Amino acid sequence: MAEDNHSLISSRSIMVGDAGQSDSYEIQEGPSDNPNSSGQRDIYEIQEGSSENPNSSEPNTHLSRQHSRRRQSYVAAQRSRPRSDEEVLGETVADAGLNAFGCVFVEIWVIALDGTKLSRPGGGHWMDPAFAQSLPTEAMIETAWKVDREAEDCPPGVGIAGTLADEVGAVGSKRVHWRQIRALMNDPFVQRGSGKRMEKLFGVGIGLVACVPFSFEEEKGIVLYYSRSSANADMLRATHNERFLIGSTDLIGANYAIRRARDHSAELRKNMFKEAIKKVRKELLHEKMSLSSMVMNTENLEKLRKEKAAQDAEANSNSFGAQAPSFNSFVELFRKVRKAGVWGLKRINYSRRKWRGTRLHGPPRQSFYDCLFCFIGVYITMLAILKFAKSLNSSNKFEFDAGWWTSTLCIVYALTPAPVGQPRQIVAAHLWNMIVGLLCREIPTGGFGDFEEWGQVSPDERSGMPLIWVQALAVALGVSGQAYIGIIHPPATGLSMTFASKPQFTWSTMASVMVTDCIVVGIAMMYLNLSQKKQYPLYWLGLGWEGSGGSFGAIRGVTRSARRKTIDTREVVLSASHETSESIRKSTNDVTETVKRGTHIASTAVRKRVKGEEAV
Repeated sequence: MAEDNHSLISSRSIMVGDAGQSDSYEIQEGPSDNPNSSGQRDIYEIQEGSSENPNSSEPNTHLSRQHSRRRQSYVAAQRSRPRSDEEVLGETVADAGLNAFGCVFVEIWVIALDGTKLSRPGGGHWMDPAFAQSLPTEAMIETAWKVDREAEDCPPGVGIAGTLADEVGAVGSKRVHWRQIRALMNDPFVQRGSGKRMEKLFGVGIGLVACVPFSFEEEKGIVLYYSRSSANADMLRATHNERFLIGSTDLIGANYAIRRARDHSAELRKNMFKEAIKKVRKELLHEKMSLSSMVMNTENLEKLRKEKAAQDAEANSNSFGAQAPSFNSFVELFRKVRKAGVWGLKRINYSRRKWRGTRLHGPPRQSFYDCLFCFIGVYITMLAILKFAKSLNSSNKFEFDAGWWTSTLCIVYALTPAPVGQPRQIVAAHLWNMIVGLLCREIPTGGFGDFEEWGQVSPDERSGMPLIWVQALAVALGVSGQAYIGIIHPPATGLSMTFASKPQFTWSTMASVMVTDCIVVGIAMMYLNLSQKKQYPLYWLGLGWEGSGGSFGAIRGVTRSARRKTIDTREVVLSASHETSESIRKSTNDVTETVKRGTHIASTAVRKRVKGEEAV
């Protein structure tokens, strides 16, 4: 049974004596009982013993101030007590895990300076003990605590930490990147590494992971927040929760990044102390004085004080003295150039270290049955594509090349669970690259195929952009656009260059490509699902999460939210119109009453005047 560290409470008592009196202070370190307090932090509850004279009728004000100062001093001393880096980092990580919604496991992974590996520093992990103890079997409990205890270093792009660090870039993008662990396990392109860490996490019920990068000077890394498979994805991805995850990651990253600077400051103070000791020893040997006499001699102390002030003034004048502006600018420019050169040489040296690779084992070969099953599926699908292409050859308007789908079939049938082979990726990537190619083809080339031909003519005859520049632009936009939108399908990239180069492929060709995509997806869906080990597709739109009903659940949620906003807007409009009508009616009534009152006053005045005239 694992021991819950959060329930530990330690107490210490001290006795402070002053002028024949003694005060007792008890300090308790443990979690706060305040429900508004968050995280794992130390509090200091100080109980002051009786320091009053029982024969005295009123407390001594001077003693009370002394007790208050002692209390503050002791609390400050306890807060600044030496603690290890692992303890400080562990408290910060635990605070983030305790206060994040649905979080059961947190760990920090730091990228090495040369970029060859990711490591989990000491104290950079925390698992919720309530989650671990709630697992149904002893084997699962032991597996959970083993995952918390052990973590092997991994290269970028390998394992769950390396894969997520590679996906987010680990450059401080300040956004939360969510992934499903089961999707990572089903992706054949993901290098799992040794230890089967993904399988262990998924086996104990952890199914969602949020990755947030951080970057402070040279220290870069990621913080992973794990949640149960059954956690509410909408609440996990709520704005306030993601804002808390980003803030906690900044705090954890800063807590780790400050270690190097703190060690440097400690070493500097240590060296200064050693130098001071050497000076004092030298003075003692030279003057033949004792340490006590040296301290008690006010003239020597004043002399040392003046020498120290003179040294400080000289250092400041050398650092911030008046110099020529041009010289200062030159020195600043030289420092920047030198810093950039050192950084570039470091990156080149670190890059050279990565040429050796990570010494991982290559992917295994597939069984003969799987290869035979793949052969039949590819043969049938390619035959259908060729037949469809041949039937459209009579019409140049819808002509296309059947070879565009050869690589797609390799992914769909040989790497079925891969995200790049799902229907959304195939259709959207084809559509995007065709649009990019057609738009880039509108760029005038001036009849120049190469930039050398473009440069040989006179400036007056130069027009447009060489063809190879247009082709390179189309491919670059196709790849980067797929990555940004999240619809990467590598075989589709060739369409951007093809449509940018060959004028026979027009907007009408897009219809043929879309129909062929439907044929490929339909045949693959009917054929691959005949196998007991394969399922296709894993998702259609990929907009939702497993716990929230998938894409259709996400669409229903958006529709429900839009309907709720529409109803709220309608209610606001109706309320406003009702208030407006009430205001108009009230104003009308007020005007009517005013008119009536005025009419009554006027008629009364007329009647009085008539009566007066009759009386006269």
